[in-house]
Amino acid sequence: MKTILLPLLCLLLSIPSFGQDNKIIINDLELTETQLKQIENEYGVKPKAGNYWYDSKSGLYGAVGYASFGFMLPGHEFGELQQDASEGNTNVIVNGRELPMNEWLVWSYVLGYYIQVGNYWFDHQGNAGYIGNSIPTVNLYLAAQQNYYKGQGSSGDNFWSTRFSAGNSDRGNTRGYVSVPGHGPVGYGF
Repeated sequence: MKTILLPLLCLLLSIPSFGQDNKIIINDLELTETQLKQIENEYGVKPKAGNYWYDSKSGLYGAVGYASFGFMLPGHEFGELQQDASEGNTNVIVNGRELPMNEWLVWSYVLGYYIQVGNYWFDHQGNAGYIGNSIPTVNLYLAAQQNYYKGQGSSGDNFWSTRFSAGNSDRGNTRGYVSVPGHGPVGYGF
């Protein structure tokens, strides 16, 4: 299900390459060799050097100063997510991070209405609601399904497309790609 939301969140961003002297920083903490090895074992690749933010509740991640880039598994211990990690400007706070305008627009498109100013939670299953109320008000993955086409590819895979992008994933929706206009293919599930 999370593969549905990924292309929409990738829509308006361009993740720059980082020098960072081969350092991998997540939520203001430089990862240790042990953490890097765990990531490589878990995802099958070593992360690229850079300065990233990570939301341990939803699994969303991105480069510091930018909107969401994709999903990792939730629950990693990479320090505390800062409200200004994406340099947000909408007064829409999700799991402590303020959404930037381009990401807010994409989330609003997925839902079919503008997200109101507020403080929200979002979990790894796509459920979202107001901070202080544990009952979800919406599931973003289900909302995203209403705005995309999904068919079976020639090899039984999971081809899909939206008016913004297209992609494909394996039968378990754990590995695949998203092709975002102007950015080319972006792999996920690594």
